[in-house]
Amino acid sequence: MNAPYPNANEPDAHENPISTSTDSPKDVRRYTNAQDWDNAAASYDNAIGRVTELAADRLIDIALKLSPLSASETRAIDLGAGTGSLTRRLAARFPSLPILATDISAQMLKELQAKHQREQSNGNQSHVMTQILDFNTPVTAATPESSFSHVFSTMALQTNVYPEEDGLLKTWGRLLRPGGVLAIAIWILDEQCGPIQIWTQAATKADPDYRNPPILPGRPWLTLADLERGVRLAGFSDIRAEECGIGLNIGVDGFQQWFWDSDNPMPKGRKETYNGDLAPVKAEMERVLREQFGGGRHIPLSTALVVAKKPMS
Repeated sequence: MNAPYPNANEPDAHENPISTSTDSPKDVRRYTNAQDWDNAAASYDNAIGRVTELAADRLIDIALKLSPLSASETRAIDLGAGTGSLTRRLAARFPSLPILATDISAQMLKELQAKHQREQSNGNQSHVMTQILDFNTPVTAATPESSFSHVFSTMALQTNVYPEEDGLLKTWGRLLRPGGVLAIAIWILDEQCGPIQIWTQAATKADPDYRNPPILPGRPWLTLADLERGVRLAGFSDIRAEECGIGLNIGVDGFQQWFWDSDNPMPKGRKETYNGDLAPVKAEMERVLREQFGGGRHIPLSTALVVAKKPMS
């Protein structure tokens, strides 16, 4: 699942739309509804999936600085693979690398396989396998401990809004062999994030009394510093951290289609927080895109990339 912001309905964040709640019910811990991602799969690459390939390529480059991906014993898993932005780039760059692409959404994995098959060179054997798997509980009989040299995840981790409390990265680390590489990318959800700015400006212009809830409830990781700290606390070493600006420069029509018609959980969640007629918000959003974001061609969007090693002992 590679989408930026799952649904959140927390109150009192008008002044800071990126703030998070610390008193969300602990029984609502994760925003991982497989049906939501199934619904979004067909159109996912029209916007988000397309731009995440840029971050995926850079994440691979950083991972290569810590460990090769061409050695015969190398085996990679992609947690929350979605339509395969990372998996497909790995397969293109390392055709013989065994890759297990996992997601909770069967439809996302179907899209991944279809795209991968179209991208394969004639006659090349595929080494990409797919498996339905919840990355919150990834150690299974089919994916036992210490069975991978590389664990990747791009734009999926933030669907767990209590990653530190859940010990999520320690759990992911169990999949790695000693000395294995963990490589993660998340969205940077700060005041510079273009989609947040666009929604907030459009919604509050249409209704000055609108209170924009936090993008994510709980205690999620929203920045490069958050992710780097989480990796360090999980016991990883040789940490490399980098911000990667990719932009969501898909034009007015592309952005409007993604936000209003794509079934992506992020815009769906934002719309559910607005009580009233959404038509004025949509019209205002078009104006904001044209006047302040270069006709939708200058929408800032950045990712946090962190790569690290599991200690040998």
